[in-house]
Amino acid sequence: MKSRGQSEILSVVILTATILAVAAMFLVVAMRSFNYDSAYYSISYVASFLTNVADDIDTYLMSPGVSLTYALPSTEYGVYNYVYSNDAYCEIYVNASGANIVTATSGVLIYGVPPNYFSIPASRSAWYVWRGSNMIGYPTVNPSDFSLIVGPGVFALTGTLISIVQFGYGSVDGVSYGTFLALVPRVLAINGSLNSGVGYIYIPVFISMGNSTGRNILTIKILSVSSFSLSDVRHLIVTEKCNIGKYILLTNPALRKVTVVGNNIYIVEIRIGINMG
Repeated sequence: MKSRGQSEILSVVILTATILAVAAMFLVVAMRSFNYDSAYYSISYVASFLTNVADDIDTYLMSPGVSLTYALPSTEYGVYNYVYSNDAYCEIYVNASGANIVTATSGVLIYGVPPNYFSIPASRSAWYVWRGSNMIGYPTVNPSDFSLIVGPGVFALTGTLISIVQFGYGSVDGVSYGTFLALVPRVLAINGSLNSGVGYIYIPVFISMGNSTGRNILTIKILSVSSFSLSDVRHLIVTEKCNIGKYILLTNPALRKVTVVGNNIYIVEIRIGINMG
């Protein structure tokens, strides 16, 4: 038979154990909430960083040899990867009179957070446009307005040639993300005139320069700018498509295909190297 003192001690022990168990439960919930919030805000933080990178790429796009180095923001909640594979790529085609004359392919730079930290449903093809524009160059954040081709026109804005799009839950090249950002290049098309005008098609592509899974330094280099011209073709059909994991960046063909006119049309390919280490 237990004494009164023993019963009181046992009650205290049980109460203490209960308090500790509840405290542990609240700590787990709090840590999950903290990780969730931190992973969510890391997307905004990295999107801001990548916007600065895209601004710089646009600025030096026509300057071969320029090399830009950045310290990668360390969020501890996400991972960076350059991907160019059957699972993530962009393709650009230029067609003249039914014949394909240019095929350019590009990889994409990705930052994503794991599903156990933060996850967005995968019901939409693109969840948000952090940096991009519609076809005539006006800024947009709406995926339904976003275009993979800027132009055509006598003049088209060049400030959003490199875009940042956020996707929901998905797997890219074997890595699962609750949500992820993709840095993608877009075509710039400028019309000339049928009689004597000069048209231009600018095609930037991302190329790996080696290690692509580092966590500290991002290097961007304008590797080369090459061009050739076509005379008396009158018009060219330009198409871009990007597949990233299970996502097709645009399902509306009207936003990734244009006709460029001109008596002479210059096609300019810009190779942009990416390295992480």
